[in-house]
Amino acid sequence: MRRRIVTVGTLVLLGLTGHVSGQHASSQIEPEAMAALSKMGGYLRSLKSFQVEAVTSKEEVLEDGQKVQFGGVTKMLARVPDGLFVAVKSDRQDREFFYDGKSVTVLAKRANVYATVDAPPTIGALADALDERHGIELPLVDLFRWGGPHSQNDAITSAMFVGPSAIDGVTCGHYVFRQDGLDWQVWIQQGDHPLPRRVVLTTTTDEARPQFSATYTWNLAPSFNDAAFTFTPPGGAGRVVLAEIKK
Repeated sequence: MRRRIVTVGTLVLLGLTGHVSGQHASSQIEPEAMAALSKMGGYLRSLKSFQVEAVTSKEEVLEDGQKVQFGGVTKMLARVPDGLFVAVKSDRQDREFFYDGKSVTVLAKRANVYATVDAPPTIGALADALDERHGIELPLVDLFRWGGPHSQNDAITSAMFVGPSAIDGVTCGHYVFRQDGLDWQVWIQQGDHPLPRRVVLTTTTDEARPQFSATYTWNLAPSFNDAAFTFTPPGGAGRVVLAEIKK
């Protein structure tokens, strides 16, 4: 059995408080760090379309305390507010999501089965519906929630600027934050496009301190048409019912 750990999709929603170690005082909130986070969120909210690839690494903890690491790649094409395609391929799953503003389809490629349900008219509402009705977390959901009503920045108890850094040759500002049960870091691209380039989450409620990390590569001028968000069943695919959470 494995202990539950926090993943990137739950970062903004949990409103957690943990411990950040290092050269700064543990309870310090630097206005510069909070301003950078706000600027990044506002910029993400302004994007009308984008393409992003996230290379991820996730640690889980076995009952004996040993950590196991899983890698993956998530690719996303978004047309705000009503078009989304996501492909998630990792050591443990191979799934695709298609959303056209009216319905959403989840395809499990390894099992070659899919489920389609009616969906609300925006990506944000879709993320909420998948979570609340089906217990499914939309991949890279924080890219649509940073700077929005779900961000809960008032839950942050420590925010610090570490210094300049580079991610894949892109100059970034490196920031660290603390919430209850969670330490997290974000590298934000400097200049006119304050995009998150990397995040690292450390769960502090587990003594093994498992981590999740994601490194992002962005395309802000993707080429696509409506077909990119339209699902066509692959040969031999079976249709199944998407289970709903019992309330």
